[in-house]
Parts: sequence; structure tokens; C-alpha cells
Amino acid sequence: MKSRKIIFLSFIIGLTACQSAEHSDHQQDFTGYIISEKQKNIDSAFLVVPGKSIGKISLGENMTEVGKKLGRPDAGDAAMGKAWGIWYSKDSTDGQKNELAVYSSYRDTSMMVKEVKQIRITSAQFKTQSGLTTGGPEADTKLKFPAMELVSSYLNQNKDTVTVYDSRQDGIGFEFLKGKSISITVHPVNQSVNGTYLTLHPEWKLIE
Repeated sequence: MKSRKIIFLSFIIGLTACQSAEHSDHQQDFTGYIISEKQKNIDSAFLVVPGKSIGKISLGENMTEVGKKLGRPDAGDAAMGKAWGIWYSKDSTDGQKNELAVYSSYRDTSMMVKEVKQIRITSAQFKTQSGLTTGGPEADTKLKFPAMELVSSYLNQNKDTVTVYDSRQDGIGFEFLKGKSISITVHPVNQSVNGTYLTLHPEWKLIE
């Protein structure tokens, strides 16, 4: 009887040790996943922070400072104190130059300072901390930003449909063409990304 108790006790101890080891291994793997997700090595010059910034340009920044960093815009549009400034990359892929666009307007009624209201990029070099960038499928974007909703659709110059989604509560919006993202826009949290596209792309036709 005594030997049976010893064997049974040894079994319980062994089982507990195995479960503890399995839990420890699982915990280590899970922790490792979190660390890898949160500590991706992304150059701050190309980091997208929803509701805050893209690269070296931040929401609320004085446009004078933006000009010092980027120089004169290559293109743009301005009216009634609001403006888009667009800077094109020096290189191109498939004949398409990447864009960095900044939407600005006056900071207050004094109309002394114009500040950054939205920042939009098309280059896949720019990434969120979790590695999300342009060129990815719509489904992946929805997984990372489940709150995003369709806010508008447009026909571009090629008569292709471009859909605009916004995760308003996160401060980030996306454009999709044929199921893949073609741009990322950062805007203030709880403000809509919509309402600026006809001035950025006057050739686009809003689909009612």
C-alpha cells in the first residue's frame, strides 16, 4: 500500500511538472510574439503613428516647419485658407511616383499659422508599428483596424473604383483599389478622414 502511494504521488508530481513546463513554454512563446509585434525595427523616418504622425511630419505641426523639412511641394491646391501640398518621390515603380501629401488649414481665427490637419502617403516604405503598409490586402487591414468603415467611393481617372475606409477612433484612413491598399492617411482621432479627396484628386468622381 505504501509503495502504491509513493508511485501515485510521483505520478502527480510528474504531471504537475509537465503541465507547468508546457504553460511556461506557451507563455514564453506568447510573450515572444508580443515582443516581436511591438518591437519591430522600423525607422522612425518611415513610422506611421495613427492619430499622430507619418515619418517626420506630425499633426498640428506648423507648415513653415514642414517646408523646412520637405522643401517646396511639387504640386498642390489651395483655396479659402485650406491647402494640399504634394511631394513626389525621386524614384518610381511601374511609372508611378510615390506621394507624400499634407493637408493644412489655419490653426485658429487669427489666421496667422497654418498647421497640418492630415498626412497621406502611398509608399510601402512607411509602416505602422505592427508592420502594416500600402500594397496589402483589405482583409489584413481590417484585422489590424477592425473599427474601420467605408466612408466613400470614387471613380479615378482610369474609371476604376477607389474605396475610402476610415478608422475614425484610431485616427487613420485607407484607400483601396482592386482589393489592395494604395494609401494611408493619418488624421486627428475621432475626426473623419472624408471631405478632402475632391480637392486632392479633382479628377476623381464621387459615387453617390
